[in-house]
Amino acid sequence: LKTHGQTIWEYANGLEYTPIDTRRHTAKGIGNSTTLSSDVTETAAARKVLLSLAESVSSRLRAAGQCAGMVNVEIKYSDFSVISHQTQLLTPSQNTNTLYQYACRLFDEAWNGQPIRLLGIRTSKLSDAAAVQMNLFDTAENEKLQKLDKALDEIRQKYGKTAVVRGSFLKNKDNLS
Repeated sequence: LKTHGQTIWEYANGLEYTPIDTRRHTAKGIGNSTTLSSDVTETAAARKVLLSLAESVSSRLRAAGQCAGMVNVEIKYSDFSVISHQTQLLTPSQNTNTLYQYACRLFDEAWNGQPIRLLGIRTSKLSDAAAVQMNLFDTAENEKLQKLDKALDEIRQKYGKTAVVRGSFLKNKDNLS
């Protein structure tokens, strides 16, 4: 096998001499998905999972200084078939509520009512957050939401991820026992 045999022997013995690329690469997309502990069959439960995923993805977008221009929702059913649906945002965003609203719309369009095993949100068409042109009609509301998200990120970074949680994530008194 000559030189190919030498290469195969090196790979088989865990030897690799190729230099490691240590340059930082920019992300082409940011997303998160979760396999559910039990199949979800209700829209309200699926929306709660989507809200959690939207919070995670938007937080990672803000940490990277990026805004998403496209949102994708992935649904894996209990029979392991998968459907994915995506849309382009009118204005690139890193806002939790914006991502959540788009994700819910995509979910409603894609879900066929079967039990859900996995839900995921992915963003792509990332752009620098400092260079995003705002929409003329929603700048005041968008500024408030950006400040809120930034404050929540700072609190969670300082005191932990569970320092501030949405009320919809709290359990009922009946479920606490």
